[in-house]
Amino acid sequence: MIINVSRNDLYTTISSLQNVTSKKGTIAILANILIETYQESIILTATDLEVGIRIEISAEILVPGSITLPSRKFFEMIREINDDHIHIEVLENKWIKISTSSGNYNLSGTDSEEYPSLPEFKKDILSSISCDILSEAIDKTLFSIAQENDNQFNLMGVLFEKEIRDEKNYLRLVSSDGHRLSLFEKEFDTDLSKLIVENIILIPKKGMLEVKKLCEQNDFIEIGFENKQAIFKSDKTIIIIRLLNGEFPNYRNIFKSINKKFSIEIDRNIFISSMKRINLFTEDLYNSVHFCFSNNKLTLTSQNMDIGNAKEEINIKYDGEDLNLGFNGKYFVESLQVMNSSKIKAYINTEKSPCLIEGDDDPGFMSIIMPMKI
Repeated sequence: MIINVSRNDLYTTISSLQNVTSKKGTIAILANILIETYQESIILTATDLEVGIRIEISAEILVPGSITLPSRKFFEMIREINDDHIHIEVLENKWIKISTSSGNYNLSGTDSEEYPSLPEFKKDILSSISCDILSEAIDKTLFSIAQENDNQFNLMGVLFEKEIRDEKNYLRLVSSDGHRLSLFEKEFDTDLSKLIVENIILIPKKGMLEVKKLCEQNDFIEIGFENKQAIFKSDKTIIIIRLLNGEFPNYRNIFKSINKKFSIEIDRNIFISSMKRINLFTEDLYNSVHFCFSNNKLTLTSQNMDIGNAKEEINIKYDGEDLNLGFNGKYFVESLQVMNSSKIKAYINTEKSPCLIEGDDDPGFMSIIMPMKI
């Protein structure tokens, strides 16, 4: 293989693959990226067997071929090169020579036949989807996915659902870590008839992060599901994600249990600022904050035995019975930060009930936070 390629195109592409190849595993070649020639371009592929990405960039193909290279070292080399174009040539014994105006650099590669191939998929299952809407849906659900150390494997991803109501298509993303839940739903004007969502679609967090990056580079992408995998495709990029196994909690029952008879209206920016200060004095493990709702007033208190304590009062709109609850303060900050509404509404039935948050300028988004013992 002998090619000439734009340094900026190559650098941008390799950089975007680093999150996939950085995972340390038992299969050494997964730390590599695969480079293949294709007509008047090269295709770079990275996979950790959970998320696979294939990106095509233009190049001058002098001799066709393929090679796999250590992703991190190749990335670091290209990052430090200042030339506009790079000449790459595969030598004997799977070494490559990178030629620039300042010198030549040799890097050891591996035979491309040893690299695992990405799963195949049918192109006729794909439907076009707006990147603005999908990106917003990811932003408003990604933060409440369970962490890897929670050992709740079925909660380490986002639930993806499609629903038809009144002949209109709606897509819904839901995430939960068992202590909170986020939901975002939006109507789509594009034709989603080919988008089949029959079984539980759980997309892992790592895959959703890569889809978010793809959305930032495009106005529309194509999406589809088949054979326990999700496919996201643009003109030059394909992302294939292995779906998570397991059931997702029945989130609909949680929403049904919340009575919206009494609402609490709060200025979102004032609430966020206050919560950030109060959180400085919580215990790191649980971030417990005491909430006292009374007549048009919210009193927040927190205490850390090693640091000190804090107390703040916020003017709110509430005329229901006094309520005393404990919540993880961090959860409120993370929910409020993804919202756009200047005023938010919170609904709490009793002192043991979850809190439902929504806002008029955040249609389709709802956040539920479970209370803590105080």
